[in-house]
Amino acid sequence: MVLTVAVAAAGLTFVAQRNDLLVLVVAALAAAVTVCAFVLRSSGQVVQQELSLLRDHLETTRQQAAMLARMTREMRDAVVQHETAPAPDHSAEWAALSEIVRDIADEMAELDRRTEQVEGEVATIRREGVARPSVAMPAWASTPPAPVAPAAPLVATREIAPEPAISAPALREIPGVPDFSNFGEPPRAVRQLVAAAIAADRFELYLQRIVSLPQRKTRAYEVSLRPDGCDPRIPTSEIRLAVEHVGHQLSFDRKLMVQTIRLARMFEQRQRDVTLVADLSQRYLLSEPAFDELRALVADAPNAPRRIVLSLPQRFFKKAIAVENEALRQLAEMGFRFMVREVTDYSFELPRLQQSNVRWMRMDAARLIAASHSEEQTLEVAAADFAALLGRRQISLLIEGVNDEATVAELIDFNIAYAQGNAFAPPQAVRPEALDDAPMAQNTLARSPEAVGNERRGLRELARRA
Repeated sequence: MVLTVAVAAAGLTFVAQRNDLLVLVVAALAAAVTVCAFVLRSSGQVVQQELSLLRDHLETTRQQAAMLARMTREMRDAVVQHETAPAPDHSAEWAALSEIVRDIADEMAELDRRTEQVEGEVATIRREGVARPSVAMPAWASTPPAPVAPAAPLVATREIAPEPAISAPALREIPGVPDFSNFGEPPRAVRQLVAAAIAADRFELYLQRIVSLPQRKTRAYEVSLRPDGCDPRIPTSEIRLAVEHVGHQLSFDRKLMVQTIRLARMFEQRQRDVTLVADLSQRYLLSEPAFDELRALVADAPNAPRRIVLSLPQRFFKKAIAVENEALRQLAEMGFRFMVREVTDYSFELPRLQQSNVRWMRMDAARLIAASHSEEQTLEVAAADFAALLGRRQISLLIEGVNDEATVAELIDFNIAYAQGNAFAPPQAVRPEALDDAPMAQNTLARSPEAVGNERRGLRELARRA
């Protein structure tokens, strides 16, 4: 449509030049601007209506999910109360309800993706609306139009990609518009690497140091699962996104929790006061068998949860309703603490996060530095005071993605206490035998000298102990 208007304006300009009708040129350009403004306004209204409709559908779906979850808990309580008396088999009803809840969870995820896509289109329209008034009329008439390139879409999803928009030179980002770059597809090479590792079940356990500034002492470790032979420079977020796209998120999170609790038990036996951070997905925490598995793991290691921090995305806390709050409450009773990751919205509800037992917040270094250098502050306070603001709510700020010394110097100026990145240490693989050394040593020390002396030791046992 814009191309048609431009061609028509060029034709009218040529005819007016031949006939010396300058008024006709001005009228044609005014009509073209009016038509373009009307089209943009109409498309913006349509997108706003669709966004409102999607939010209504999402809220309805959440209410249905909460109602189904409450019905499931009531049925379980009724079965437990009548356990001694003969009761009909409700396994079919439970299976049906579980299937409905899973379908609703998938529908909620789809609605979330569509909502984020529409919000990206709204942000594009807003940027075009800000850029259009800055173009002067005489420049159009006197200067030939320069070739333009389509701008990259704000949201990259698997189903629908937004239409490219015309980029404006030196356009400043509007404060308050979230960055949706974290919700795109992972690189193809990472996706293939993860798919091959899942097919062969070849994942290795990695730890990356979390240090305190400026001393750079190790205060915690981030626990992650990576494909065998994976490049340590690949971010953990890309691997998790690839696992989600391949479709094995639940089993991946289950393995991660098992290994994290084993590490916590090992550090406890070695009497090392170290905190472990594990990234989990919303789908795993809201799945039916997750809490049963966690209770079984915690029963074997009762003191392990106090060393573990579960990292969840910010959208989990912002859209939390009764089901999510109940899950957080039960995990807090087990002893787990929480971390907010993938921060895209700076309007934090700090009292609510503190009540939810959130003790950490992880932000990207480039995002924090960009927010501190922007003309209009996207944070409520200055970047140098942001860590102190979180500290008043007993929340520690962790900055990830620190890859050079210049970034380290800026973080020290911002009074950041904790940091993580390749500038300090890349992720390091954990040897499988390291997880077995501590229990073996403890069992050996617990035996009496007489029992050790009377034990019949085989050649393989002696070689293994050696």
